[in-house]
Amino acid sequence: MLILSVLALPAAGRAQKSYALGFGGGAAIPVGKLGDTQKMGYNAIITLAIGVSELPIGVRFDGIYNNLLHPSQAASGGAPTSDLRVKAALGNLVYAFPGTTAKVYLLAGGGLYNSKPDVAGAKSENSFGVNGGIGATFGFGPFAAFLESRYHSVSRKQAEGGVYQFVPITLGVLF
Repeated sequence: MLILSVLALPAAGRAQKSYALGFGGGAAIPVGKLGDTQKMGYNAIITLAIGVSELPIGVRFDGIYNNLLHPSQAASGGAPTSDLRVKAALGNLVYAFPGTTAKVYLLAGGGLYNSKPDVAGAKSENSFGVNGGIGATFGFGPFAAFLESRYHSVSRKQAEGGVYQFVPITLGVLF
């Protein structure tokens, strides 16, 4: 549908195609049952946003890295858990609301997530997942800052721990 919309634009509209490359970082918060074994960590993102200035809809490709930290050893003498590292390659649709210097946007999509506990001999596992969230961009001349929060839900087999969720809050720059 998006491709058809772009092709239907007059040649002058297609000539104004825009893109932005960005990067950022912030906090990664485990939610649901993942919050029972991990605590807040950090995230990093690199992104390529593609759109047409006349359309409020665009696409975004993201590479993300999240490290969810382990809590200290339980006071009851239980075994400590390890950090959980989650990397992903994501494709998202973006809907930007009208604005001048600040634009609010919604995004949703999915992709391939790779997770691995940070312990010797642990194997990484690939799983599919989905994400959705809200953000805002703030224009500063040729650059823009963005602040966003997304909910990620990653599907795993029950034997591998089942579904897990986390919410990164990211501050970054687009150029």
